[in-house]
Amino acid sequence: MSKIPKKILFIGSLNKNGNEFRKSRAIEKLVDHVDFIDIEQFINPSNKVRYWLTFHYQCSIFLDKLNQAILSQLKEVKYDLVWFEKPIFIYRETLECIRSNNIVSVSYNPDNAFGPREDGCWRLYIENIDLFSHHLIPRRSNYHDIRSRSTAKIFFMPFSFDQNIHFKESNIKKDLDVTFIGTPHDQRIEFLCELSNNISMNINIFSTEWRKFKSQLSKNANVNISNSIYGNDYRQVINRSKIMLGFMTQSNIDEYSRRSFEISACGSFLLSQRSTFQKRFFRENKEAVYFDDVTECIDKINYFMDHPKERKIIELAGNRRVKELNFNNEYLLKRILDKII
Repeated sequence: MSKIPKKILFIGSLNKNGNEFRKSRAIEKLVDHVDFIDIEQFINPSNKVRYWLTFHYQCSIFLDKLNQAILSQLKEVKYDLVWFEKPIFIYRETLECIRSNNIVSVSYNPDNAFGPREDGCWRLYIENIDLFSHHLIPRRSNYHDIRSRSTAKIFFMPFSFDQNIHFKESNIKKDLDVTFIGTPHDQRIEFLCELSNNISMNINIFSTEWRKFKSQLSKNANVNISNSIYGNDYRQVINRSKIMLGFMTQSNIDEYSRRSFEISACGSFLLSQRSTFQKRFFRENKEAVYFDDVTECIDKINYFMDHPKERKIIELAGNRRVKELNFNNEYLLKRILDKII
């Protein structure tokens, strides 16, 4: 496949464990010339106090060097497009410079600046939302949120998986009963507490953020809490799991989840919160199984743990379906870039 003959400046977090890094590598494969600015070199997440202040207050003392680096790079290279991942640290003056040079500017925001979660980081993003030439949105509700504030072009770009990380391994032993990988948003703590009280199978939770609730959850011997996992470890845990739990982040007004694609790409059985929109991707009881509440989740876990052949049929169908959808990074990014440049 020939590369797109354009020059792109990619600005985002280039932590090798993150989705932004994997997306940047996919763009590098697709485009003739790509330069990168890693915001973590300027806003160090390992410095907890500094990062908290930067995240919540966007203090200029912490953001000046990042924005100066962007402006300096724009002077050195004539770019066709500047791609921003979750641009919460970008000055208006920086975006005005991009616009004045007739450069396409793309904002991709995986989170929801307009949801009820109140992350506290959106001041600059909302103030500057009108200056991007293109907005890519992973949730339908954001179309009206952005359209009321901007005349930019808006494209729906669904969450995706990375085919280099998320795939089914051969000859792997399914030695984990029920697994959840993710944050304790919404009512997930109460949900998993009740779930653990009502099933005999082990529940494996992977996320460093859950460790603060360990005493609350570990009252039951069937709950195991581990640190966050990434890359190969992430894939292997999904592959090893008999049932993978999936939740929508309701405080983000999400109708589906990225993890649903990753779980199915890894060839595991997906038991997810029910949503009409997600059922468009994975048909109920054919390519995934759904629940509305903890009682239904308990019933589905007990049933499918007792019926491994039925579970296997659905997990294989889910894996075929995610390949049919082709919602991997390279395919979706190629499709978007072809529309924009």
